[in-house]
Amino acid sequence: MNQDPQSPNQGGFSDPRSRAEFQPQHYPRVNGQEPPPPTATERNDRIKLQFLAAYYDLNCAYARLFAARQEAESPARREAEKKLLQNVERLLIMRDGLEDQYAPLGVIAEPVVKDGFTVNVILSFGNMDAAGRLRSELYTITASLPVPLPKGFKLEDLDLKIEGPGVNPP
Repeated sequence: MNQDPQSPNQGGFSDPRSRAEFQPQHYPRVNGQEPPPPTATERNDRIKLQFLAAYYDLNCAYARLFAARQEAESPARREAEKKLLQNVERLLIMRDGLEDQYAPLGVIAEPVVKDGFTVNVILSFGNMDAAGRLRSELYTITASLPVPLPKGFKLEDLDLKIEGPGVNPP
């Protein structure tokens, strides 16, 4: 699912609210609020819409599975249930791909589930602080990497420039 969150229909993404068979009861909220409009252009709003579409599709698939399980036990029901479960699995894989796609941006999606249906998706973004304000687009990452020296070498004998907190060269 390589979708550009800036383009509403790129990569096969379409807002489910534009579908003829849209079922509003299966469309979750986001962070406890109404979702952004389908025409939203801000990056985080586009990402929200993609996650909401994924969970909407999962809710619809679960509703079909739940309805099938209400029927009397029969070979036809078992076959229908098998196909519906395969569809749920396919949608879960797509949702996982969406999570993987946006994880490097610091996006975390946590569904709130009631009676098997996702009713709210808590989304947090790496480019926003806890108050929802955008952070700087620039990030500084520091890493500590131990490098063993060959036997007989001393750190002082190497031509290195060492900077950083906690480093006290002789």
